[in-house]
Amino acid sequence: MKRTIILATILALVLSSMAFAAGEQDFGLFKAYVPEGWSANKDGETVIFTKDDNTSSASITVAKTEGASLKDLADAFVTEFKKSFKDVTAPQVDEDGDYMFEMTNAQDVKSVVLLTGTDSDYALFVITGADAGGEGLGQILGTVQNSFKNK
Repeated sequence: MKRTIILATILALVLSSMAFAAGEQDFGLFKAYVPEGWSANKDGETVIFTKDDNTSSASITVAKTEGASLKDLADAFVTEFKKSFKDVTAPQVDEDGDYMFEMTNAQDVKSVVLLTGTDSDYALFVITGADAGGEGLGQILGTVQNSFKNK
C-alpha cells in the first residue's frame, strides 16, 4: 500500500508538471528544467538534482545495458544498494516492464528507485524525499520524461 502511495505521488508530480522549455538545461543525456531552489550536477552518466535545503533529491543515470536485461540490472542495483542502504525491497515489475523498489538511508529517509529502458539503454531514477520535493521535483521529472519521449 505504501509503495502504491509513493508511486502515485511521484506520478502525480510528473503528470501535473509543466514543461519549461526556456529554462531547460541540456545534460547531454537528457534535458531538464532546474527550478529555482534546486541545483544540478552531472557526474559521468549521472545527473544529481538537489533541493537547496537538502530535503529532496533525484539522481538520474542513463547508460548502456551492455546486453543485460532490465531484470538483471534491477537485481544488480538491489545487491549494490544493500551495501549502503537498509530496508531495500525486492524489485517489482510493472505492466510496462519497468522495475521499482524502495530503500532507506542511514538517516531513515526513504528513496524510491525506478529502472526503465530498452534493450540498449537504461535510465535509473533514485528519488529521495519525494514529499519534500514538491512542485520543483515534479518540474524536473516532468521535463526529463518529456526529453526521453522526444528522443
